[in-house]
Amino acid sequence: MSAGLERILTLTFGKGGDEINYLGNGWSGDEPGSRWMIGQGSELWVEHPGQGHDLILDLDIGVMIGPDGSTTTQRLVVGARNKGIAQIAVAQGGSVGFHIPAALVAEPGPIRLLFVHPDFRRPMDIGGGSDDRQLSFSMRSLRLFRVLPRATLASGPPLPPDQMIMAFESLGDNCEFGLVQRRLGAEPLGLLRFSYVELPLLLRGLRTGFDGLGEPNTVEVTPEGEDREFVVRESVYGMTYHTYQYEAQISLDAVRQQQATRLNFLKRKLMEDIGAGEKIFVLKRSPPLRPEEVLPVYAILNEPGRNWLLWMVPSDAAHPPGTVEILLPGLLRGYMDRFAPSENAHELSLEAWAAVCEAAWRAVGGALGR
Repeated sequence: MSAGLERILTLTFGKGGDEINYLGNGWSGDEPGSRWMIGQGSELWVEHPGQGHDLILDLDIGVMIGPDGSTTTQRLVVGARNKGIAQIAVAQGGSVGFHIPAALVAEPGPIRLLFVHPDFRRPMDIGGGSDDRQLSFSMRSLRLFRVLPRATLASGPPLPPDQMIMAFESLGDNCEFGLVQRRLGAEPLGLLRFSYVELPLLLRGLRTGFDGLGEPNTVEVTPEGEDREFVVRESVYGMTYHTYQYEAQISLDAVRQQQATRLNFLKRKLMEDIGAGEKIFVLKRSPPLRPEEVLPVYAILNEPGRNWLLWMVPSDAAHPPGTVEILLPGLLRGYMDRFAPSENAHELSLEAWAAVCEAAWRAVGGALGR
């Protein structure tokens, strides 16, 4: 199956990196694994990526950490050819993604990427000895993707809810979307259907095929609550989920081995699903994710295949509950009246969920598998 994104540039920064020929103003000397942006702005120059394509810029950045482990939120403005494309607030390091519209890079010639970071700090002011450099963010890597066109979508054929909802797969939060599938009459197998996983660990898992998941020594199982239900806490990716198995029914060792086997099977299935391009992956977090957090997930899902990512956010005046919009080929945004409270995923808004999924299916169901 063809990809939805084409990677056209990968750079690594710091000692042993390959970024030196792309650097403009505003960078420190190289350090192990990264290079600092300095002063109020930094720039990179990249070759023209070709006309007619939107681009996704994916950065892996770090922030300055004080001696006590504290960080300070900093502003970052990203631009291409002197046009701003995003302004974000960064409190911790990790992957951030940005959409560069095709119109900004339509003219021939090299592309100047500008990073404005007015909240720089000097290490000497936070216990960093005599280092008086004006440091803001450390760049570890950069990836630039070309968004490939897709055929005009044919609306997905009408399906009963229990069949339609099988095309969707959760990328982990609480149990809310897994319970939506259950209430619509479906019980699909999914690694993250009932599992919580933090976004940075989700990204790492998707990039590595969830390497290390399911090793017996990483699966902790404990009986909890009055009914002594076994609950799994997995240490590599921080997953936590219920087993619906109980101490009176099965031994702890048997559950641990069973869950390790289950995790190994489900991680393989998830990666196969991504490669097949036959799912609409649902990304929901509370509080809702921002565009710069969503785009790295979109890039990971669409480099190996043509997948669809459904990014869930609260409804607003312009987008009533049940609305779905296509932001980019392979990226949908769905609007909900409310999400279930974190302490009770059963208290969900089924009508709005069903409307969002039906709208997403109508929009892209005909394109699944292509």
